[in-house]
Amino acid sequence: MINTSIKLSFRALWRKRSFSLINILGLAVGIGAGLLIFLVIRHEMTYDDYQTKRDRIYRVVTSSINRSNGEVGWTHSMVVLPLASGLQRTFPTLEKVATIWEIGGAQIYVPGKNLSDEKRFRETGGLFFTEPSLFDILDFTWLDGNAAGLKEPNTVVLEEGIATSYFGSIHNAMGKTIQLWSYRVPLRVIGVFKNLTEHTDIPLRMGVSNATRMNLIGTPQQQAEAMDDWHSLAGNSACFVLLPKNENIKRLQAQLPAFVKNNYKEDEAHTFTTTRLTFQPMREMHLDKRFGTIRGNSLSIKELWALGLIGIFLLLVACINFINLATAQAVTRAKEIGVRKVLGSNRLQLLKQFLNETALITLLALISGIILALLFIPQLNQLMGKTLTIDLLHSPSLLLFLITTGLLVTLLAGFYPAMVLSGFSPVAAIKNKISARTVGGISLRRGLVVFQFIIAQLLVIGTLVVVKQMKYFRQQSMGFQKEAILLVDLPSDSTLKTKYPYLKTRMLELPGVASAALCSNSPSSISGYFTDVFYNNDAEKQPYSIKRLFADTGYLNTFKMSMVAGRLPFASDTARELLVNETLVKKLGLKSPEEILGKLIGFRDNSPRYPVVGVLRDFNNSSLRDPIQPTVLTSDYDQYGTLALRLQPGEKMAATLKQVQKTFTEVYPTYLYDPTFFDDRIGRFYTAEAMTAQLFKVFAFLAIFISCLGLYGLVSFMAVQKTKEVGIRKVLGASVQHIVYLFSKEFTLLIGIAFIIAAPLGYYFMQEWLSGFHYHTSMGWGIFVLSVLLSIGIAWVAVGYKAVKAALANPVKSLRAE
Repeated sequence: MINTSIKLSFRALWRKRSFSLINILGLAVGIGAGLLIFLVIRHEMTYDDYQTKRDRIYRVVTSSINRSNGEVGWTHSMVVLPLASGLQRTFPTLEKVATIWEIGGAQIYVPGKNLSDEKRFRETGGLFFTEPSLFDILDFTWLDGNAAGLKEPNTVVLEEGIATSYFGSIHNAMGKTIQLWSYRVPLRVIGVFKNLTEHTDIPLRMGVSNATRMNLIGTPQQQAEAMDDWHSLAGNSACFVLLPKNENIKRLQAQLPAFVKNNYKEDEAHTFTTTRLTFQPMREMHLDKRFGTIRGNSLSIKELWALGLIGIFLLLVACINFINLATAQAVTRAKEIGVRKVLGSNRLQLLKQFLNETALITLLALISGIILALLFIPQLNQLMGKTLTIDLLHSPSLLLFLITTGLLVTLLAGFYPAMVLSGFSPVAAIKNKISARTVGGISLRRGLVVFQFIIAQLLVIGTLVVVKQMKYFRQQSMGFQKEAILLVDLPSDSTLKTKYPYLKTRMLELPGVASAALCSNSPSSISGYFTDVFYNNDAEKQPYSIKRLFADTGYLNTFKMSMVAGRLPFASDTARELLVNETLVKKLGLKSPEEILGKLIGFRDNSPRYPVVGVLRDFNNSSLRDPIQPTVLTSDYDQYGTLALRLQPGEKMAATLKQVQKTFTEVYPTYLYDPTFFDDRIGRFYTAEAMTAQLFKVFAFLAIFISCLGLYGLVSFMAVQKTKEVGIRKVLGASVQHIVYLFSKEFTLLIGIAFIIAAPLGYYFMQEWLSGFHYHTSMGWGIFVLSVLLSIGIAWVAVGYKAVKAALANPVKSLRAE
């Protein structure tokens, strides 16, 4: 019985193989896209799920609350140095508390017998100062040694990959010494752990003892002062706590306000804002963009919802194709159904048979969709910078998704056509009185085509807006030059720092170098040094922080920044005179830039205050998502760590780069040359937006492709049904253009109706997306015109071939065939 049903299904599909192919291809593309989207969503929602104590691990996060109106000003996960010890004193029931501080990019030396045998490595991420308790909170697999020795200074634990790279094997690494930074802090290897999965928000590759960090702070007196500083935050830091089993987190949360009051002492200082601490569950950490993650590569929960809806829509569009083609072809199967009913088949049997045919198409589409996903998953991984895999044998959730998708698609795509087909009257069917109109469903088919193109045009509008915003990012003037500027990382050792001026002079002698500057950072950077600000002789600090940049007098010329008032500071190795930006002038309530000249700015209470001698024209000192921050620029030789070079563009730039590298290596033979171009660094600000643009392009193309497959199928069916009509029209003098118009006018009208619905929806959703950027492009009517023209043009291409073929057919043959 089952074999007979399968044979009948195969025969039915083979008889209409062109339409079957269209259905299978459309469903395969929809299922393949849905599978890739499912992999992305599952990947994002399962970060750190391998942690066995995940439900008891919490991160301490911070919100700044405005005293006057209670609004949340900013949020982050950075911590102050004494936080961990303070939590342990106040909450003795906490099982473990550990803080980590990211070291950032650093040069590592592996000593050899002599200088020539020395190995040098540049590590760009995964290096942290930490405490032994972190390795009790999180799961690590130790291959040799352990983290107990991290209580001592100058100790380090390494991941397997780093240990093997440095020493050849993990066992050779034990007890050996590596050196951190150019001033060569010695670190003895006391443990090697198995490489962590990329699927974690705590990407630890090297753990340096926190005791080492404390020694770097300075004398015992300076360390004690640092441990009493509840206001200085460390970038890319985090504090984790492990709760005992059955501990009530709400009880501990209720005690945090008192903890803040007793330690931060903000009421006594009469600060404009107050601090609110929260215990954030580890399972929520990855998707909560308010507080961020160390990797910073997460998608928000809103973005996951959007991806999920797009996946559902693509599957719906594919199902709509099936329904349209199946109901349109119903008339061609009328006699078959009539004969079956006369021979005794009841409606339930026919319903099962047609659902079996749909199930077979879905199965073939499911297999094809998996193959398509396997083919395109490397490109998706490259686009997202993550590792997604399709492992059917070891992934129950993936199997469940595929089975559920297969069942839902079979029911969604097959139930309505099966009901229509099985409901034919046998007498009417045999007498050939079933037509496309008597079958019904014409209005439904039109509605489904409109729905398809609403989805397609929404994605097209979204794509055009995102692409336009990315173009805006590239072309928007940021108040400085970003092209052809090379940023070279410099060694921080005090002995090597003395060669900074010599290196700069050598670089300026190169013919392809237009200008150079020593600085702490580029004008626009996600990271930075933020501090309080005291204006003139005011005793109270301003209710906001300012960004400090440190640079010599060549900075403005190198980055082509301009001034609106005052003069450049005199050359100095220490902070003596200040430049401020226009935003700070406005923040202080001054009416013109000239008013601030000669006024004093301080950065700490009872610290020296420096005169303002010039005002910089505003420049974007972070990404275009954020408003311009109040900024101060001053000299300070101790803060310099980057050499900025403005190169002369042209064919000779490649030769200039070689000379720059050669000169750097001559001055610093033991330090790795690691340059970056400034415009590349700015481009990395918008990695997420670039990924969004690519995803929208792909999904918009797929939606239109699937929709046009359906149009092609419907027009192919119409061409067969209207053979006699087309022949008569041609005999009566109708032109080819008129015949093509006959086929395309209805679809054009339906696409127009879809646009009328999609345009306001697209405007609303994309306006919401654009509002996430402080600086953004305008949507404009051109995007909507281009969207509808693209949709109509692509649809005409899809229907044009069959329409023209029908119009060019010999009317004599058409009428004779009838």
